[in-house]
Amino acid sequence: MKHTPTLFVAALLSGGNALAQVACPTLPNDHISRFTSVMPSNQPQDLRIPSTHTFQMLAQGNMPYTNAANGNMLESFDFTGYAPIAGSSTNGYLSINHEGSGTTSGVSILNLNFNAASKVWNVSAKHPVDFAPVAGTINNCSGTVTPWSTIVTSEENTGPTTPTDTNNDGYMDSGWNIEIDPVTRTVKDQDGDGKPDKLWKMGRIKHENIVVAADRRTAYEGADDGSVNSFVYKYIATTPGQLGDGTLYALKLDGAIGTSTTGTWIQIPNSTPAECNTTTATARALGATSFNGTEDIEISPVTGQIYFTAKGTGRTYRFTDGATVSNFEIFVGNPVGVTNQTYNINYGTGTIAEPWGTGNDNLTFDSQGNLYVLQDGDRNHVWVVRPCHTQANPAVEIFAVTPDGCEPTGMTFSPDEKFLFISMQSPGANTLATIDAAGQSVVFNKSTALVIARKGVLGAALSTSKGKAELAQADVYPNPVSGAELKLLLTHSQKETATLTVYNTLGARVLEQPATLTQGVNTLKVPVSKLQSGHYNLVIKTATTTTTRPFIKQ
Repeated sequence: MKHTPTLFVAALLSGGNALAQVACPTLPNDHISRFTSVMPSNQPQDLRIPSTHTFQMLAQGNMPYTNAANGNMLESFDFTGYAPIAGSSTNGYLSINHEGSGTTSGVSILNLNFNAASKVWNVSAKHPVDFAPVAGTINNCSGTVTPWSTIVTSEENTGPTTPTDTNNDGYMDSGWNIEIDPVTRTVKDQDGDGKPDKLWKMGRIKHENIVVAADRRTAYEGADDGSVNSFVYKYIATTPGQLGDGTLYALKLDGAIGTSTTGTWIQIPNSTPAECNTTTATARALGATSFNGTEDIEISPVTGQIYFTAKGTGRTYRFTDGATVSNFEIFVGNPVGVTNQTYNINYGTGTIAEPWGTGNDNLTFDSQGNLYVLQDGDRNHVWVVRPCHTQANPAVEIFAVTPDGCEPTGMTFSPDEKFLFISMQSPGANTLATIDAAGQSVVFNKSTALVIARKGVLGAALSTSKGKAELAQADVYPNPVSGAELKLLLTHSQKETATLTVYNTLGARVLEQPATLTQGVNTLKVPVSKLQSGHYNLVIKTATTTTTRPFIKQ
């Protein structure tokens, strides 16, 4: 759920058709999107990301705000948008949506800065946004960071069956996009009357998402409203950088989904409060195409095409936008008539066919065209689809296997793309403590906002608390393990002896064995058949390294 100002090319508005397929870029060794896939699995008790990467916890639900009078942060973290200060990748604001209802809905703003010496992020302040002047918000789900570094938060619910207008301004209370100034943590005044406004002209719908193009005028949004009302909208602001006034359209394909490759934009009346209040009914009456749970929508930085997800069918669509819509197709996910498309995932020591499932939700592009797809449902993976992907020749990987019970939400990059911000919404209660890049013990038993980066960029020089470097790569699998052996895949720079020690949650040593490591890739086996069910830590110690990997014995 993010927008980066570079995600727009001239072909989008020129009317020219963008290329349907591009070559996969050769990424630098230190690029955040260069990784070996995580081994697919059901959600474990911790976060699994590539061994080349690490994470730092920034905030969790129920943490106190800076001003004690504001109470504690709400739960249900969703859109997690990094708004840079003067374009900085190390100094900015992190906006976190709370997808609750009533008093459990809202937005928190964190003041962030990166310490170049310690290589960790500092959260200097946490504050809630005051939505009282606009009759509050409900179900703050997705959103975007605009090219001018404000935040748009999206209400995914239009309120009660009988809608209310509690402040008598002519507009129903719920079902809007709202623009926030992250510096002042206030809702913006859109019409110059000195009072804050929601973005009425963008329509009252069950907003799931929004992206604003680099022309600062064109925006795309979608409605997560079942099989009948999940429309895709385009909005063209009258004045660049000002979303308060503009023209609204809905997408109508020229034929059936799966066969039609072209479409048109139907103008949706939005001149009066009554017209803005009834956007969904008007779009339906005018024949807009419903996509069964429209979720996030983004713009490719490589082709300029528009990508959006349909959670109900498990598809990510794309199309070229110009004078009309062309090249409409299913980019990744379940073809028409297929309920569980599989993709071969190479996780370093093997390849497995992993079902795509349903629930593809949030989207994020990096500047190279790699598309991150966050899943809400099935196994809740964070997928990455390379720009050269086609359904005939797939290029799909898994960036993260997420903690038990949670939905991965967010995500945005810093402008230099060294840092990735994401949240884990409402994990389960029984998760395993993990040490993050700042040395904090993190338990994923609350909604958690994270920053992820490559090791060496985040965290002090791959060091442990005892001062020894970690192995560059050390993965344990299967995890959880139910059989007799736990396998350890590790890469080392030299031939060296090692000791493998397993500790239980009380810190007692329950197993120890020697090993000899060779330069390169090593595969070792640890006998665990006699261990009782529970959580353990495997410590791999050599003369030069000390590395810890948690695992679960079932």
